[in-house]
Amino acid sequence: MRLFNSAKRVKKKLLEEFKGQRILDVGCGRTKTPGSIGIDLRFEDGIDRARLRDIEHDLTQFPWPVEDDAFDLLICQHVIEHLPDTKRTMEEFHRVVRPGGKVFMETPHYTWFEAYRHYEHCHMFSVQSFDYFLKGNKYYTTNYAHQERGIFFDDLTNCLGIGLLANKFPRLYEKRLGFIFPATSFYVTLTVGETKATVGAV
Repeated sequence: MRLFNSAKRVKKKLLEEFKGQRILDVGCGRTKTPGSIGIDLRFEDGIDRARLRDIEHDLTQFPWPVEDDAFDLLICQHVIEHLPDTKRTMEEFHRVVRPGGKVFMETPHYTWFEAYRHYEHCHMFSVQSFDYFLKGNKYYTTNYAHQERGIFFDDLTNCLGIGLLANKFPRLYEKRLGFIFPATSFYVTLTVGETKATVGAV
């Protein structure tokens, strides 16, 4: 049991905020968020996924069989690091979530040594990596705004106060202290802007 704030608490808060609304759980496998629609390559659990409206689809093939603006909240936990085309994936998240909806992601932090042991991890991310997709970057077509983000550590490191420092000054932490006090993971919650650009436009 974790003593400090975790993605589970952040996710619980979001699920309360979006209760009764349309939720997509990306790459959920057998651990789909209750009340959501799952999308994954395969489920392999014997459950009638068609009845639950779940979608079997290769997440690396775009576009996904999902309508534009179909969901209010998108959840993606420990999946985006497995997908080779981060830019296109973020554009697809942006497409399927309505304006004003939210995207919640959790992924290993690049300083966590365990993350490098998994041969299927295509990318390692900094807590600042997704800043590239925020509104105003002329090289990307997504129109995201930051809602919240946080870096997670094991309980011992948090007891030393590193978690408080890292979350208040993330750039300083990652530049000076990251590999001295490695983080385990981080989350980012992004809000989809009211105006959407066409994917592929510059």
